[in-house]
Amino acid sequence: MVNLTAPGVAAIAWQNNGLHIRVYFQKDDGFVYEGAWDPGSGWHSGNTKLFQAKIGTPLSAIVFAPTQPQIRVYYLDTSYVLQEYVYSSGWSKGATLPSPDLTPITSIAAVTWTQPTNQQIRVYYQKTNNTIQEVVYSSGWQVGFSFTEQAFPGTSLSGAIIKENVINNNPSFRVYWQATNLSLNEYSWSGNWSNRDLKYSPAPNSGIAAVAWSDSVGAHIRVYLENAAGNVQELNYNDPSGWVIPPGTPTNTIASFRAPIAAVVWLDSSVELRVYVQSTSSNNITELVYSGGWSAHALGF
Repeated sequence: MVNLTAPGVAAIAWQNNGLHIRVYFQKDDGFVYEGAWDPGSGWHSGNTKLFQAKIGTPLSAIVFAPTQPQIRVYYLDTSYVLQEYVYSSGWSKGATLPSPDLTPITSIAAVTWTQPTNQQIRVYYQKTNNTIQEVVYSSGWQVGFSFTEQAFPGTSLSGAIIKENVINNNPSFRVYWQATNLSLNEYSWSGNWSNRDLKYSPAPNSGIAAVAWSDSVGAHIRVYLENAAGNVQELNYNDPSGWVIPPGTPTNTIASFRAPIAAVVWLDSSVELRVYVQSTSSNNITELVYSGGWSAHALGF
């Protein structure tokens, strides 16, 4: 089973005089749209049309410079080419990324961090030989590290930054993917690459969404995916205890059924989490809300 048609969903959040959330998703017309949550407005702009992409495009998004937000959305165009769409005081077409041997059924993951002299971006996709490829932006785009492990064809991909602002170009981040034996794996970067099998098997071609943060205790990671019954599950990592496996169910039994999943996290007076699941049978997106406990509601776009 490979994920041929399910469109992607991507989400970002930043704080600047309050919380701002953006969710990116594709409708039946092939265009990618933006839904927005802003202070005083709540959810709005679910009909903001941005760009056309291949039907079933994967999506990944990043945001940086929160006082004057810079947004990047990564997708496959109608020719299956890896592209970037840019918000910088307005939307425009960005770069065409180098993506040798990209498989048409790839997912996309992206992470970013800030250095004193430039912004660093890493994008990940699956190749035709089912391995994962990194694309690097430092002062320009170039092909980065080539992983050798075999991933499940059409695996979802998700990245999460733990330590973002760095001086010595040594951030800490993770990339999650599903192996050919269906087990969830974690690529870890903290100056060099390592891989870990998390010994948990979500559904084949499960959506994967990862978020992370750090505090005085250490690192915290949440990975959202789908179990064999089609329900969204949460994997927890907390320093110093490590991973909690098997996962828990965030709220009720919200079904994804191979649908894409996205997530955001921010720290207010406590940890706030949002998980977005797009139905495979409609354009409806469900938001799972964690604010001391879980709840869920449909966004209506």
